[in-house]
Amino acid sequence: MAEFGVLCDIRGIDFAEAVEHIRRLNPDGIVTFSEYQLDLTSRLAAALGLPFHSPAVIQALTRKSVQRRLLNDWGVSAVATELVTDRLSLLDAFARIGGPAVLKPDSGTGSRSTYRILDTHDAARAAVDVFPDNGSAPSEPFVLEAEIPSLPTENSWGDYVSVDSAVFHDHIEHVAVLGKFPLAKPFRETGSFFPADLPPDTAAAVTSLTSRALRALGVRLGVCHTEVKLSADGPQIIEINGRLGGRVNELVQKAGGPSLVRIAVELALGRPGTPRLVDEWDPGCVTFLYAKPPPAGAKRLLTMRGVERLRDRAEISLVTAEYEEGVALDWRRGRLANVYVCYGNVDTHAQLARLLPEIDRTVSLSFEY
Repeated sequence: MAEFGVLCDIRGIDFAEAVEHIRRLNPDGIVTFSEYQLDLTSRLAAALGLPFHSPAVIQALTRKSVQRRLLNDWGVSAVATELVTDRLSLLDAFARIGGPAVLKPDSGTGSRSTYRILDTHDAARAAVDVFPDNGSAPSEPFVLEAEIPSLPTENSWGDYVSVDSAVFHDHIEHVAVLGKFPLAKPFRETGSFFPADLPPDTAAAVTSLTSRALRALGVRLGVCHTEVKLSADGPQIIEINGRLGGRVNELVQKAGGPSLVRIAVELALGRPGTPRLVDEWDPGCVTFLYAKPPPAGAKRLLTMRGVERLRDRAEISLVTAEYEEGVALDWRRGRLANVYVCYGNVDTHAQLARLLPEIDRTVSLSFEY
């Protein structure tokens, strides 16, 4: 990090000392790109007198139970949800909400430990999995939410999109809408592409809903990442994150778009720029990140063949093998369990739809279950 600027390392020191270390540098703004640093960044901002998400907004952005309650109260969503802290509360909540439902950590990211609950058998099995000590030992809280019904699609894409938005007081600019590939069971992301393949009226409904949701949570500054389900009843909010979406900046810039990192920094410095933060522009291509998670029952990667052949394709700019053969796997780690990830670009969405099955045929994987 010292190669990029002045490094102020505050690891291992108490909060008051960290504040004084940073204060001596006389910062003009503060920003983070990590979900797990949002709370610390908010506390530092308050101590240093710098603008950032308030503590109340941080709660709304990082705790899914708080966020859904606010969205429901403001009429932005109508999704039944309950906070669960042990096996009994999970089973009781499922008795009230019913299935299909989604169980996920109250604070978390990257598809970690997310379950689909269809019946009481699923609920009981998940309860043992996420609360292994029957509540006698400390465990993180989870939320159980009614699953938002999907809108059937006729293409190769997932049933949700993401929106990255720049917020400066009352002005909200939606910088990028990304499409998603179909989820791996139960709810694990397999990648994104930019721009999303949406009809104009659907795109407008998605961004309008996102604006309402950001205002409901009280967001006043910064870049936020919102996931939106494309349901039969219209777009529905899945969740909102108070930072830039993972890998979004690279995908947007490779398509000829602006730097969302720069936009986030400019906002932190109180410089929103022109009334529109981003000039109108047309993406020059379709960029993508395609990830391959292991099957939910896989315990170990046995063999992986063909990744090197993907590197010879003109459409693919980078392939990373995330695991070596023989390494143990755990699907509950979400995106951190992906076996390989490839990045690239094509001219059209139709080309991307044809490329995905070719990638799957090129790489062969075997697992121990």
